[in-house]
Amino acid sequence: MPGTAPTRFHTLLLPAIIAQSMIIGGGYATGREVVQYAGRFGNWGWLSVAIIAVCFSLVMALAFELARLAGAYDYKAWSRNLVGPFWWLVDLLFLSMMLLVIAVMTAAIGEVLQQTLAFPKPLSLVLALACVGFLTWRGSGFIERAKTWGSGALYLGYCAFSVLVLTAPVGETPAPPPPGSGAGAGEVVITAVLYVAYNVAVVPAVLFCLHRQTRRSETFASGILSGLAMTIPFALTLACLLRFPHPSVMEAEVPWLRLIGTAADGRAGGAALWIAIFGLVAGWTLIETAVGSIHALLHRVERNLGDLPRRWRPASGALTPRQKALTAVLVLAAAAGLSTIGIIDLVARGYGTLAWGFIALIVLPLFVVVPYRAFKTSA
Repeated sequence: MPGTAPTRFHTLLLPAIIAQSMIIGGGYATGREVVQYAGRFGNWGWLSVAIIAVCFSLVMALAFELARLAGAYDYKAWSRNLVGPFWWLVDLLFLSMMLLVIAVMTAAIGEVLQQTLAFPKPLSLVLALACVGFLTWRGSGFIERAKTWGSGALYLGYCAFSVLVLTAPVGETPAPPPPGSGAGAGEVVITAVLYVAYNVAVVPAVLFCLHRQTRRSETFASGILSGLAMTIPFALTLACLLRFPHPSVMEAEVPWLRLIGTAADGRAGGAALWIAIFGLVAGWTLIETAVGSIHALLHRVERNLGDLPRRWRPASGALTPRQKALTAVLVLAAAAGLSTIGIIDLVARGYGTLAWGFIALIVLPLFVVVPYRAFKTSA
């Protein structure tokens, strides 16, 4: 049909926007992940940023190319083409990471809205449930548009916060070096690779919009853009952390709040206004992450409805908008229970443990399977 051809935005930028919106929620939006995987190393953290940018770009390009070569745009089909009969292990890994990510998001949104807008944590969770349920009910097209506008606002917000912090006076007393700043290059490299590995969990959330990519140049360009979209806010956050590397910042559950509170004191609008703006921006990123994770889960469930006995299948063969919204709310409620562990422990322990599984089941196979399939196709 005329006018329906995919644009460069849909083929190249949209997958990067979806991936970035998934990654930046939770510990990333609060600054906690940046402390854990770069900030605690001091200036060595810039090596971590470089490794993350290059490796994530390459891994996402390979993931997108596998989807194109196999025509696999849901993560069951995608994982079958990657690891064959072991697809169920990938399934288990993705589901575990999805629940962990949503738990971090739930813990973070409670902390952020309580500290910025003085919302009680239960009210914050209810608002998150309502927003996620509504976006899930509206469907894929609405989610694409919401994430596009939300990502634009997010970039503007983080640029403004970074300018605020980086132009703030440091004071006469030098800050102590960050804990771990004496680490060697080896530890930094391993930490950065683990960070890239567990962030491969965003792939299922991106698959639904990859069907517009028809050439290898598009998959690789989109993969590179995904790496840049992920790394720019990370690098800005690291620069701000290294400007004020005080223990009160590095050890905070939401380091950005400490940074903004320190930098905005005596500036235009005052700390209260800047912190409230951060609460709105960060709150939206957290909701985006939850919506993306749950959307991928629902896509996976619908793909497998045909495997159920006939009497258990929906008459339409798909979940209704109401069933999707209800599923989203139930998943968030389960994650809320897990979130009681706290952001710091969830980020430091949960992510690191699952990262090794992603290296074994996804990252290493991508570097073998995709070149082999590409060679076989061109032969």
